[in-house]
Amino acid sequence: MKILFLFLVVFLYLCVTPTFTKPSHPFVLKLVRRDTLLAEKYPKLHGTRETNTAISHLSPNRDPPVFLAKVSVGEPPVPQLLYVDTGSSFTWIRCGACNLCEPQLSSYDPVASSTYKIVSCDDGSYETSPALSPVTKTGECHYSQLYFDGSESRGTLAKETIQFETDDAGIYYVSNVEFGCARNITNGFNIGTGLLGLGYEKISILKHFENKFSICFDALSSDDPNSGHSFLALGDGARTTGQSTPLFMRYGHYHLDLEIISVNGRDIPNHLTPIKGNTIIDTGTTILTLAGESYTEVKNHIDKLLEGHDLHSFSDGPLVCYNGTIQHKLSLLPTVSLTFYKGASLELDPTSLFHQFEEDYFCLAVMMSPETHLNIIGTTALQNYNIGFDLEDEKVYMDKISCDYIY
Repeated sequence: MKILFLFLVVFLYLCVTPTFTKPSHPFVLKLVRRDTLLAEKYPKLHGTRETNTAISHLSPNRDPPVFLAKVSVGEPPVPQLLYVDTGSSFTWIRCGACNLCEPQLSSYDPVASSTYKIVSCDDGSYETSPALSPVTKTGECHYSQLYFDGSESRGTLAKETIQFETDDAGIYYVSNVEFGCARNITNGFNIGTGLLGLGYEKISILKHFENKFSICFDALSSDDPNSGHSFLALGDGARTTGQSTPLFMRYGHYHLDLEIISVNGRDIPNHLTPIKGNTIIDTGTTILTLAGESYTEVKNHIDKLLEGHDLHSFSDGPLVCYNGTIQHKLSLLPTVSLTFYKGASLELDPTSLFHQFEEDYFCLAVMMSPETHLNIIGTTALQNYNIGFDLEDEKVYMDKISCDYIY
Protein backbone atom coordinates (compact mmCIF):
# COMPACT_ATOMS: atom_id res chain seq x y z
CA MET A 1 0.00 0.00 0.00
CA LYS A 2 2.88 2.37 0.87
CA ILE A 3 4.49 1.67 -2.50
CA LEU A 4 1.21 2.43 -4.31
CA PHE A 5 0.78 5.65 -2.33
CA LEU A 6 4.34 6.73 -3.12
CA PHE A 7 3.79 6.00 -6.80
CA LEU A 8 0.64 8.16 -6.84
CA VAL A 9 2.42 11.05 -5.12
CA VAL A 10 5.28 10.96 -7.62
CA PHE A 11 2.85 10.63 -10.53
CA LEU A 12 0.78 13.63 -9.42
CA TYR A 13 3.92 15.69 -8.84
CA LEU A 14 5.14 15.02 -12.36
CA CYS A 15 1.74 15.95 -13.78
CA VAL A 16 1.73 19.44 -12.28
CA THR A 17 5.45 20.30 -12.22
CA PRO A 18 6.87 22.12 -15.26
CA THR A 19 9.24 19.92 -17.21
CA PHE A 20 11.96 21.07 -19.55
CA THR A 21 14.03 19.05 -21.98
CA LYS A 22 17.30 20.85 -21.29
CA PRO A 23 19.51 21.21 -24.37
CA SER A 24 23.04 19.84 -24.20
CA HIS A 25 24.37 23.05 -25.80
CA PRO A 26 23.44 26.77 -25.72
CA PHE A 27 19.71 27.44 -26.08
CA VAL A 28 19.56 30.11 -28.79
CA LEU A 29 16.56 31.19 -30.87
CA LYS A 30 16.96 33.11 -34.10
CA LEU A 31 14.55 36.06 -34.10
CA VAL A 32 12.45 37.01 -37.12
CA ARG A 33 12.33 40.65 -38.13
CA ARG A 34 8.83 41.90 -38.81
CA ASP A 35 9.69 42.94 -42.35
CA THR A 36 10.99 39.54 -43.47
CA LEU A 37 8.94 37.33 -45.76
CA LEU A 38 7.62 35.46 -42.74
CA ALA A 39 6.08 38.59 -41.24
CA GLU A 40 5.64 41.07 -44.09
CA LYS A 41 1.83 41.08 -44.03
CA TYR A 42 1.41 42.17 -40.41
CA PRO A 43 -0.29 45.56 -39.96
CA LYS A 44 1.62 48.38 -38.31
CA LEU A 45 2.13 48.61 -34.57
CA HIS A 46 0.33 51.27 -32.58
CA GLY A 47 2.04 52.74 -29.51
CA THR A 48 0.88 51.03 -26.34
CA ARG A 49 1.34 51.33 -22.65
CA GLU A 50 0.34 48.96 -19.88
CA THR A 51 -1.83 51.04 -17.56
CA ASN A 52 -1.09 48.94 -14.51
CA THR A 53 2.66 49.50 -14.80
CA ALA A 54 2.72 53.04 -16.18
CA ILE A 55 5.47 52.17 -18.66
CA SER A 56 5.14 53.18 -22.31
CA HIS A 57 5.40 50.91 -25.29
CA LEU A 58 5.97 53.67 -27.83
CA SER A 59 6.37 53.65 -31.58
CA PRO A 60 6.26 56.85 -33.63
CA ASN A 61 7.65 54.87 -36.57
CA ARG A 62 5.24 54.10 -39.38
CA ASP A 63 6.77 50.66 -39.68
CA PRO A 64 8.54 50.00 -36.37
CA PRO A 65 11.29 47.41 -35.95
CA VAL A 66 9.73 44.42 -34.25
CA PHE A 67 11.36 41.10 -33.46
CA LEU A 68 9.39 37.86 -33.30
CA ALA A 69 10.30 34.51 -31.75
CA LYS A 70 9.15 31.37 -33.54
CA VAL A 71 7.68 28.77 -31.18
CA SER A 72 5.13 25.97 -31.39
CA VAL A 73 2.28 25.57 -28.93
CA GLY A 74 0.30 22.53 -27.79
CA GLU A 75 0.14 18.90 -28.84
CA PRO A 76 0.08 18.50 -31.77
CA PRO A 77 2.36 21.58 -31.96
CA VAL A 78 1.06 24.66 -33.81
CA PRO A 79 3.69 27.19 -35.07
CA GLN A 80 3.42 30.75 -33.74
CA LEU A 81 5.37 34.01 -34.02
CA LEU A 82 5.48 35.90 -30.70
CA TYR A 83 6.47 39.54 -30.24
CA VAL A 84 9.53 39.66 -27.93
CA ASP A 85 8.92 42.12 -25.09
CA THR A 86 11.18 42.74 -22.08
CA GLY A 87 8.66 45.28 -20.76
CA SER A 88 6.01 42.69 -19.93
CA SER A 89 6.06 39.42 -17.96
CA PHE A 90 2.84 37.98 -19.34
CA THR A 91 2.90 35.70 -22.40
CA TRP A 92 -0.29 35.39 -24.43
CA ILE A 93 -1.25 33.71 -27.68
CA ARG A 94 -4.22 34.14 -29.99
CA CYS A 95 -6.74 31.34 -29.62
CA GLY A 96 -8.91 30.73 -32.66
CA ALA A 97 -8.93 32.24 -36.14
CA CYS A 98 -6.85 35.32 -36.96
CA ASN A 99 -7.71 36.99 -40.26
CA LEU A 100 -4.79 39.43 -40.03
CA CYS A 101 -2.08 36.88 -39.22
CA GLU A 102 0.55 35.42 -41.52
CA PRO A 103 -1.14 32.75 -43.71
CA GLN A 104 1.76 30.34 -43.19
CA LEU A 105 0.84 30.09 -39.50
CA SER A 106 -2.00 27.88 -38.31
CA SER A 107 -4.49 29.10 -35.73
CA TYR A 108 -4.00 27.63 -32.28
CA ASP A 109 -7.15 25.91 -30.99
CA PRO A 110 -6.89 24.81 -27.33
CA VAL A 111 -9.69 22.27 -27.82
CA ALA A 112 -7.48 20.41 -30.30
CA SER A 113 -4.49 20.30 -27.93
CA SER A 114 -4.04 17.39 -25.53
CA THR A 115 -1.70 19.42 -23.29
CA TYR A 116 -3.94 22.46 -22.69
CA LYS A 117 -5.00 22.97 -19.04
CA ILE A 118 -7.10 25.70 -17.45
CA VAL A 119 -5.69 27.49 -14.39
CA SER A 120 -7.48 28.90 -11.33
CA CYS A 121 -7.02 32.53 -10.32
CA ASP A 122 -5.77 31.70 -6.84
CA ASP A 123 -2.63 29.67 -7.53
CA GLY A 124 -0.41 32.52 -6.28
CA SER A 125 1.72 33.13 -9.38
CA TYR A 126 0.43 36.57 -10.25
CA GLU A 127 1.57 39.95 -9.00
CA THR A 128 0.88 43.18 -10.91
CA SER A 129 -0.46 41.84 -14.19
CA PRO A 130 -2.70 40.83 -15.76
CA ALA A 131 -6.03 41.65 -14.11
CA LEU A 132 -7.82 38.39 -13.20
CA SER A 133 -11.42 37.39 -12.54
CA PRO A 134 -12.60 33.86 -11.56
CA VAL A 135 -15.51 32.16 -13.34
CA THR A 136 -17.32 30.06 -10.73
CA LYS A 137 -19.35 27.93 -13.15
CA THR A 138 -16.45 26.67 -15.23
CA GLY A 139 -13.55 27.04 -12.80
CA GLU A 140 -11.75 29.15 -15.40
CA CYS A 141 -9.74 32.28 -14.69
CA HIS A 142 -10.31 35.13 -17.12
CA TYR A 143 -7.57 37.70 -17.65
CA SER A 144 -7.46 41.20 -19.10
CA GLN A 145 -4.23 42.90 -20.20
CA LEU A 146 -5.04 46.55 -20.89
CA TYR A 147 -2.74 49.01 -22.67
CA PHE A 148 -2.62 52.79 -22.55
CA ASP A 149 -3.93 53.39 -26.09
CA GLY A 150 -6.99 51.22 -25.48
CA SER A 151 -5.51 48.02 -26.90
CA GLU A 152 -6.48 45.01 -24.85
CA SER A 153 -5.87 41.27 -24.77
CA ARG A 154 -8.60 39.28 -23.02
CA GLY A 155 -9.10 35.57 -22.59
CA THR A 156 -8.51 32.59 -20.34
CA LEU A 157 -5.52 31.87 -18.14
CA ALA A 158 -4.10 28.43 -18.90
CA LYS A 159 -1.05 26.18 -19.06
CA GLU A 160 0.38 24.65 -22.18
CA THR A 161 3.44 22.97 -23.65
CA ILE A 162 5.63 25.29 -25.70
CA GLN A 163 8.22 23.94 -28.12
CA PHE A 164 11.28 25.93 -29.15
CA GLU A 165 13.34 25.40 -32.28
CA THR A 166 16.90 26.53 -31.68
CA ASP A 167 19.27 28.09 -34.20
CA ASP A 168 20.89 24.71 -34.92
CA ALA A 169 17.51 23.01 -35.58
CA GLY A 170 17.24 21.43 -32.14
CA ILE A 171 13.72 21.00 -30.74
CA TYR A 172 13.08 21.49 -27.02
CA TYR A 173 9.92 21.90 -25.03
CA VAL A 174 8.70 23.30 -21.73
CA SER A 175 5.49 21.94 -20.22
CA ASN A 176 2.97 23.69 -17.96
CA VAL A 177 3.86 27.19 -19.14
CA GLU A 178 1.36 29.75 -17.84
CA PHE A 179 -0.03 31.91 -20.62
CA GLY A 180 -3.09 33.80 -21.77
CA CYS A 181 -5.34 32.12 -24.31
CA ALA A 182 -6.46 35.34 -26.02
CA ARG A 183 -10.04 35.28 -27.29
CA ASN A 184 -10.48 39.01 -27.77
CA ILE A 185 -7.75 41.40 -28.93
CA THR A 186 -8.99 44.93 -29.54
CA ASN A 187 -7.81 48.21 -31.00
CA GLY A 188 -4.82 47.37 -33.07
CA PHE A 189 -2.48 44.78 -31.53
CA ASN A 190 -1.80 42.82 -34.72
CA ILE A 191 1.85 41.82 -34.49
CA GLY A 192 2.41 38.12 -34.97
CA THR A 193 0.17 35.73 -33.08
CA GLY A 194 0.91 36.87 -29.54
CA LEU A 195 3.48 38.20 -27.12
CA LEU A 196 6.45 36.56 -25.37
CA GLY A 197 6.80 38.31 -22.00
CA LEU A 198 10.41 38.42 -20.78
CA GLY A 199 9.81 40.45 -17.61
CA TYR A 200 10.90 38.98 -14.28
CA GLU A 201 7.57 38.44 -12.47
CA LYS A 202 6.53 34.96 -11.30
CA ILE A 203 4.22 34.42 -14.27
CA SER A 204 7.10 34.99 -16.72
CA ILE A 205 8.39 32.15 -18.87
CA LEU A 206 11.88 33.05 -17.62
CA LYS A 207 11.39 30.99 -14.46
CA HIS A 208 11.83 27.93 -16.70
CA PHE A 209 15.24 29.23 -17.85
CA GLU A 210 17.20 29.92 -14.65
CA ASN A 211 16.27 33.63 -14.71
CA LYS A 212 18.93 34.43 -17.27
CA PHE A 213 18.67 35.54 -20.90
CA SER A 214 20.33 37.72 -23.51
CA ILE A 215 19.14 39.49 -26.64
CA CYS A 216 21.31 40.47 -29.59
CA PHE A 217 19.81 42.85 -32.15
CA ASP A 218 21.61 43.22 -35.46
CA ALA A 219 21.64 46.47 -37.48
CA LEU A 220 18.19 47.60 -38.60
CA SER A 221 19.44 50.04 -41.25
CA SER A 222 19.82 47.48 -44.05
CA ASP A 223 17.17 47.42 -46.77
CA ASP A 224 17.48 43.64 -46.71
CA PRO A 225 15.99 42.36 -43.42
CA ASN A 226 17.68 39.00 -44.01
CA SER A 227 21.18 40.53 -44.20
CA GLY A 228 21.89 40.14 -40.47
CA HIS A 229 20.61 37.99 -37.66
CA SER A 230 19.20 38.67 -34.22
CA PHE A 231 19.00 36.17 -31.38
CA LEU A 232 17.33 35.43 -28.07
CA ALA A 233 19.37 33.15 -25.79
CA LEU A 234 17.75 31.59 -22.72
CA GLY A 235 19.17 30.00 -19.56
CA ASP A 236 22.67 28.58 -19.95
CA GLY A 237 22.74 29.87 -23.52
CA ALA A 238 22.61 33.49 -22.35
CA ARG A 239 25.73 35.51 -23.09
CA THR A 240 26.66 37.73 -20.13
CA THR A 241 29.88 39.38 -21.28
CA GLY A 242 31.08 42.94 -21.73
CA GLN A 243 30.58 45.85 -19.36
CA SER A 244 28.06 45.39 -16.56
CA THR A 245 25.84 47.66 -14.48
CA PRO A 246 23.57 46.87 -11.51
CA LEU A 247 20.01 45.85 -12.32
CA PHE A 248 17.01 46.98 -10.28
CA MET A 249 13.77 45.06 -10.80
CA ARG A 250 10.60 47.00 -10.07
CA TYR A 251 6.97 46.62 -11.15
CA GLY A 252 7.92 43.95 -13.67
CA HIS A 253 10.56 46.08 -15.43
CA TYR A 254 14.34 46.19 -15.71
CA HIS A 255 15.76 49.43 -14.27
CA LEU A 256 19.30 50.81 -14.58
CA ASP A 257 21.08 53.94 -13.31
CA LEU A 258 21.91 56.28 -16.22
CA GLU A 259 24.56 58.78 -15.06
CA ILE A 260 25.95 60.59 -18.12
CA ILE A 261 24.67 61.47 -21.60
CA SER A 262 27.18 62.76 -24.15
CA VAL A 263 26.91 64.00 -27.74
CA ASN A 264 30.02 63.48 -29.92
CA GLY A 265 32.03 62.77 -26.78
CA ARG A 266 30.98 65.92 -24.90
CA ASP A 267 28.86 65.49 -21.77
CA ILE A 268 25.62 67.45 -21.75
CA PRO A 269 24.44 69.25 -18.57
CA ASN A 270 23.17 66.63 -16.14
CA HIS A 271 19.41 66.79 -15.62
CA LEU A 272 19.06 63.09 -14.81
CA THR A 273 16.98 62.23 -11.77
CA PRO A 274 19.05 60.95 -8.82
CA ILE A 275 16.37 58.33 -8.12
CA LYS A 276 17.77 54.80 -8.43
CA GLY A 277 16.63 53.03 -11.57
CA ASN A 278 15.98 56.14 -13.67
CA THR A 279 16.12 54.13 -16.92
CA ILE A 280 14.52 50.92 -18.20
CA ILE A 281 15.29 48.57 -21.09
CA ASP A 282 12.08 47.79 -22.94
CA THR A 283 11.99 46.06 -26.33
CA GLY A 284 8.29 46.92 -26.48
CA THR A 285 9.39 50.51 -27.11
CA THR A 286 10.80 51.32 -30.54
CA ILE A 287 13.18 54.20 -29.85
CA LEU A 288 15.11 55.97 -27.08
CA THR A 289 12.99 58.25 -24.93
CA LEU A 290 14.62 60.72 -22.54
CA ALA A 291 12.98 62.52 -19.66
CA GLY A 292 12.28 66.26 -19.86
CA GLU A 293 15.38 68.45 -19.84
CA SER A 294 17.69 65.60 -20.82
CA TYR A 295 15.78 65.22 -24.08
CA THR A 296 15.82 68.98 -24.69
CA GLU A 297 19.60 69.16 -24.14
CA VAL A 298 20.29 66.27 -26.55
CA LYS A 299 17.96 67.69 -29.21
CA ASN A 300 19.45 71.20 -28.95
CA HIS A 301 23.05 69.92 -29.09
CA ILE A 302 22.32 67.85 -32.21
CA ASP A 303 20.37 70.71 -33.82
CA LYS A 304 23.28 73.08 -33.28
CA LEU A 305 25.79 70.62 -34.73
CA LEU A 306 23.73 69.97 -37.85
CA GLU A 307 22.81 73.62 -38.43
CA GLY A 308 26.54 74.20 -38.89
CA HIS A 309 26.31 71.89 -41.91
CA ASP A 310 23.21 73.65 -43.26
CA LEU A 311 20.87 70.92 -42.03
CA HIS A 312 17.83 72.59 -40.48
CA SER A 313 15.28 70.64 -38.48
CA PHE A 314 11.52 70.42 -38.82
CA SER A 315 8.88 68.51 -36.86
CA ASP A 316 7.02 65.37 -37.88
CA GLY A 317 4.66 64.75 -34.99
CA PRO A 318 6.79 64.26 -31.87
CA LEU A 319 10.00 63.77 -33.87
CA VAL A 320 12.74 66.15 -35.02
CA CYS A 321 13.54 65.54 -38.70
CA TYR A 322 15.98 66.64 -41.41
CA ASN A 323 15.87 66.65 -45.22
CA GLY A 324 18.01 64.15 -47.11
CA THR A 325 19.12 60.58 -46.46
CA ILE A 326 21.15 59.13 -43.62
CA GLN A 327 23.51 57.47 -46.10
CA HIS A 328 24.42 60.76 -47.81
CA LYS A 329 24.73 62.71 -44.53
CA LEU A 330 26.44 59.94 -42.53
CA SER A 331 29.76 61.75 -42.04
CA LEU A 332 27.96 64.79 -40.60
CA LEU A 333 25.79 62.96 -38.08
CA PRO A 334 26.77 62.74 -34.40
CA THR A 335 26.88 59.88 -31.92
CA VAL A 336 25.23 59.79 -28.50
CA SER A 337 26.64 57.80 -25.58
CA LEU A 338 24.74 56.65 -22.51
CA THR A 339 26.96 55.84 -19.52
CA PHE A 340 25.57 53.87 -16.61
CA TYR A 341 26.64 53.34 -13.02
CA LYS A 342 30.01 51.53 -12.81
CA GLY A 343 30.92 52.49 -16.38
CA ALA A 344 28.83 50.29 -18.69
CA SER A 345 27.78 52.25 -21.77
CA LEU A 346 25.71 52.19 -24.94
CA GLU A 347 27.00 54.12 -27.93
CA LEU A 348 24.40 55.10 -30.48
CA ASP A 349 26.09 55.67 -33.83
CA PRO A 350 24.19 57.58 -36.57
CA THR A 351 22.40 54.45 -37.84
CA SER A 352 21.05 53.81 -34.33
CA LEU A 353 20.38 57.46 -33.55
CA PHE A 354 18.52 58.36 -36.76
CA HIS A 355 15.89 56.62 -38.85
CA GLN A 356 15.00 57.10 -42.52
CA PHE A 357 11.26 57.77 -42.31
CA GLU A 358 10.72 58.69 -45.95
CA GLU A 359 12.90 58.68 -49.05
CA ASP A 360 13.61 62.40 -48.74
CA TYR A 361 13.94 62.89 -44.97
CA PHE A 362 15.15 61.21 -41.80
CA CYS A 363 14.40 61.78 -38.11
CA LEU A 364 16.16 61.69 -34.77
CA ALA A 365 15.13 58.38 -33.17
CA VAL A 366 14.81 60.02 -29.76
CA MET A 367 11.63 61.31 -28.15
CA MET A 368 10.66 63.03 -24.93
CA SER A 369 9.64 60.41 -22.39
CA PRO A 370 6.00 60.38 -21.27
CA GLU A 371 7.30 59.73 -17.75
CA THR A 372 8.69 62.75 -15.90
CA HIS A 373 11.73 61.05 -14.38
CA LEU A 374 12.11 57.91 -16.49
CA ASN A 375 14.21 57.19 -19.59
CA ILE A 376 13.30 54.22 -21.81
CA ILE A 377 15.82 52.40 -23.99
CA GLY A 378 13.98 50.89 -26.94
CA THR A 379 14.91 48.55 -29.77
CA THR A 380 16.69 50.98 -32.12
CA ALA A 381 19.11 52.04 -29.35
CA LEU A 382 20.12 48.40 -28.81
CA GLN A 383 21.29 47.70 -32.38
CA ASN A 384 24.65 45.94 -32.70
CA TYR A 385 24.69 45.10 -28.99
CA ASN A 386 24.29 41.91 -27.05
CA ILE A 387 22.40 42.71 -23.85
CA GLY A 388 22.66 40.05 -21.14
CA PHE A 389 20.30 39.88 -18.15
CA ASP A 390 21.35 37.94 -15.05
CA LEU A 391 18.44 38.19 -12.64
CA GLU A 392 20.14 36.17 -9.89
CA ASP A 393 23.25 38.40 -9.78
CA GLU A 394 21.11 41.47 -10.58
CA LYS A 395 23.31 42.71 -13.42
CA VAL A 396 22.88 43.77 -17.03
CA TYR A 397 25.76 43.24 -19.47
CA MET A 398 26.37 45.36 -22.58
CA ASP A 399 28.62 44.09 -25.34
CA LYS A 400 28.98 45.89 -28.68
CA ILE A 401 29.44 43.03 -31.11
CA SER A 402 28.09 41.45 -34.29
CA CYS A 403 25.35 38.97 -33.46
CA ASP A 404 26.56 36.61 -36.19
CA TYR A 405 29.98 36.54 -34.51
CA ILE A 406 28.77 35.28 -31.14
CA TYR A 407 26.08 32.78 -32.20
